[in-house]
Amino acid sequence: MIAAISLMRRRPDITVEQFRKHWLHPHGTMTAELPGLRRYVQHHPIDGAGTNDMARELAIDGIPELWFDDVGARRLAYASPRMAECNVDSEHFVGAVTRLVTEPHVIKAALATDQSPRVMLLAVGAIDDGWSAVTEARIGALPGVTGYVRHKLLEQAPAPASKIPELKLAIAGIAEATFTSVSALLQATEALAADVSRPICLYRIEEHRLGACPSSRWIFRCESDSVQGYEQTLSPLEDRPDAAAACERRGLCA
Repeated sequence: MIAAISLMRRRPDITVEQFRKHWLHPHGTMTAELPGLRRYVQHHPIDGAGTNDMARELAIDGIPELWFDDVGARRLAYASPRMAECNVDSEHFVGAVTRLVTEPHVIKAALATDQSPRVMLLAVGAIDDGWSAVTEARIGALPGVTGYVRHKLLEQAPAPASKIPELKLAIAGIAEATFTSVSALLQATEALAADVSRPICLYRIEEHRLGACPSSRWIFRCESDSVQGYEQTLSPLEDRPDAAAACERRGLCA
């Protein structure tokens, strides 16, 4: 699998609420129709306990994560007419962005419907090939961790074919962790950011899954204050007897 992960700042003339509402819909609905997309998650940073001061200073307003089967599938998606439309729509709410390309490895799988608290770690600096392995060992030993995704960072570059200004921010590594409870997450906050080798931005995130289910159709579902209970059925995908089970096993369904 290949993941495209963006770090986005909102336009200075809109509020956080306006940014999130537009990102969820119409932009999220449009992005969910990209060809070959296997998983699409919007990470909305929470400005509260679990997010450290360094993360707040970076002022990241949104972190979308898109998974594809391989580099070729991602390339086809980014050359599609739908992506061209997404790039135009991004100008309505995104002020600056940088794009990371990773190989995601699910070390410990949280349930697809799990609403347990989550954090995302961003290590600041030049790409560090050894960071992900060291961080996995350190965080995996913490109490209360129920899910962990390790990302091998392949490259960082401006968003392709986009007019959005580039966010000048070097990222050394990225990881995601899920906890049993908010209290378990908060107790681990200091340990999560305790990396003596480089600064760590720790974001507690609200996760919105806008996923693909190959058993029938794309379904966009959202439960949030800004877009309550929105649901839309999009274009049909493949029809296979084993598709639903395969989709569930791979954690692709929202």
